[in-house]
Amino acid sequence: MIRKFKLSVVAAHAALAAVMALSVPASGSAAAAKSNAQSSGIQITMNGAEFKPNEAPFVKNGTVFLPLRDMGELLGSVVFWNGSAKTVTMTYPELTVQLNYGTQKATVNGKTKALTDSPRIVKGRIYVPLRFLSETTGADVKWNASKRTVSIKHSQAFVKGTGVDSMFWLNRNTGDLYIAHPYEQKPVRAGKVEGKFEEFVSIHSYIAGSGDMVVTILDNYGEPHVHYAAYGVLVHGNKIVAQKKAKYFQRYEENAVAYMVRDPKSNKSEERLLLTDGKTLSVYDTQGKEIEKYDLPALGGKDETYAVLGAGEDYLVVRPNQTGLLTLINLDDKTTVNLPEKLLKGEDLEYALNNDVPYHGDLLKYLGEESAGGLLVFGYESPFDNEGVKTYTYNRKTGEVAPAAK
Repeated sequence: MIRKFKLSVVAAHAALAAVMALSVPASGSAAAAKSNAQSSGIQITMNGAEFKPNEAPFVKNGTVFLPLRDMGELLGSVVFWNGSAKTVTMTYPELTVQLNYGTQKATVNGKTKALTDSPRIVKGRIYVPLRFLSETTGADVKWNASKRTVSIKHSQAFVKGTGVDSMFWLNRNTGDLYIAHPYEQKPVRAGKVEGKFEEFVSIHSYIAGSGDMVVTILDNYGEPHVHYAAYGVLVHGNKIVAQKKAKYFQRYEENAVAYMVRDPKSNKSEERLLLTDGKTLSVYDTQGKEIEKYDLPALGGKDETYAVLGAGEDYLVVRPNQTGLLTLINLDDKTTVNLPEKLLKGEDLEYALNNDVPYHGDLLKYLGEESAGGLLVFGYESPFDNEGVKTYTYNRKTGEVAPAAK
């Protein structure tokens, strides 16, 4: 079994799909509005850019109705349906809105607000009056009846990320980080991420068994976008307790965020969480306390910024950003192993040692550690053949290399 520390993308997407599905029982209003929904010809723009919802908006008795699922996603909120209570809840930093199906009232941050019309169900989807969006979310929403266009202007300050049963929002202007875990909970402010967020910002997360989180905020900036700022944030008890920023050039690989150790007294596994600024690696227990700190240039032998691709109680797998050769650091005796020289041969090794396009270094990928035996698993796809990805194991104790078991 290979131990990996990346968030399950499939699980995250499944959670998001469950949030946004809003499947509700069909009603008689669906048939009445179905033809309008199919042929409305209504165009929606968001901050000047055209947006095509999955479900078409429609006009009913002079009121424009928009699909709440699509609008919520567009505005960066979380929307979910409670079938037993027949309520729809939409959450956003500093905003919680609840709609009761069949009424013309909404609850916004605990206060009742009247709607111009009650929500409708069309083809199993919830639709809300256009004015609902402007009055509850702060968006500037305008309807041009002659052109049949809905124009929405809304601040793009928040970047949203999804995790396993969780949602994250980062205010790119202030650095405020909000978390909803589980996702249907009201978002809470975890604290402020210190940094300047420039261009393409994304959020990734890892949730430990203890409930602690490592949130990675990646900013890809510059022209031609070969600069990366990776902010690592440790969240304990829904509060930021530690953070680090690492900067990389040309090559970015996601840093490891956790590994398991076994307590010799209790014989139980414990999790360790990781943050790096590229020069140091800090190890934390599940109480948010720093218990180890490693000097990466001193251990790796090069005065560079490092990516930490794998970690264990007695080893690190790192890559110096400029020279780019994957390196194993044995923490017991502080020795290093040049992994390309162990795993590659011939023209593949020569390529790793001399290549500089698109960056210096090898093309090896660290895949994880087998559960026993001290075996590290690596993947490699040669630029010189069409055989696809090959996997190898490296025995940290003996130095033996072998094809990985399938």
